[in-house]
Amino acid sequence: LMPPISKGMESIRSVGEVLKAPDLEQNEGKLPVEAVRGEFRFENVSFHYPDTEVSAITDFSLDVPVGQNVAFVGPSGAGKSTILNLVIGFIRPTAGRILLDGRDMNTLDLRTYRRFVSVVPQESILFEGTVRDNITYGLSNVPDSLVEAALRDSNAWDFVQEMPYGLETHIGERGAKLSGGQKQRLAIARALIRNPRVLILDEATSALDTESEALIQQALARLMRGRTTFIVAHRLSTIRNADKIVVLRQGRIVETGTHEELLRRGGAYASLQSPQAAL
Repeated sequence: LMPPISKGMESIRSVGEVLKAPDLEQNEGKLPVEAVRGEFRFENVSFHYPDTEVSAITDFSLDVPVGQNVAFVGPSGAGKSTILNLVIGFIRPTAGRILLDGRDMNTLDLRTYRRFVSVVPQESILFEGTVRDNITYGLSNVPDSLVEAALRDSNAWDFVQEMPYGLETHIGERGAKLSGGQKQRLAIARALIRNPRVLILDEATSALDTESEALIQQALARLMRGRTTFIVAHRLSTIRNADKIVVLRQGRIVETGTHEELLRRGGAYASLQSPQAAL
């Protein structure tokens, strides 16, 4: 496992492994988190990885009200994944601070905070076991009714019912018996069943065909409802409805606004509409 503070980390796709890793974050003696509303305030936050002189993000300030969904766009190396890692608490700012519901996250035991966070990465983290095992991983005594509800809301119930043993069907190592779209829908079901207050979507539809993306967009809309959501996307079509879009370049905010506002300005976001590869 590469720890999240490794130099140049560009992804949070090892979320499952990191959550099970030893305490690398100096949480001992810090305040436990008993409840989360989901309000975030970034105050002049900077972060640089060890052994690097260039900051991954610099003087980053942003207010995120409870239940708002915020999308981050920008070229590779702009700082998008660093921000997600800060939100999850895998890393802490090297300057500035992040307030969670008015409390400085540096004072909190972030292991207890992560109980309220769910992540849907681009490549779903599945393991050898049954459909039920993968959805309820880490939980105990989950009734079938809740599992079924999560599968329905994630548009996964139909294909699970068609499996030889339904919920008890083994899906193979890393979900080898499933398509990419099916894996993503199970990942969404896993997030739904935990009823998170904070949701992280890391390029969650970038590797899918159009039909699968449509099903997953419907499922994500249900998952995001009422939850504070942070999104990184390669396809601008996936973030049109975000409450706030933050355009990043070299670790700094270039502009913020809704899709319509940013298009009207004709700035950096508008220039990304044609060359999708720039993301």
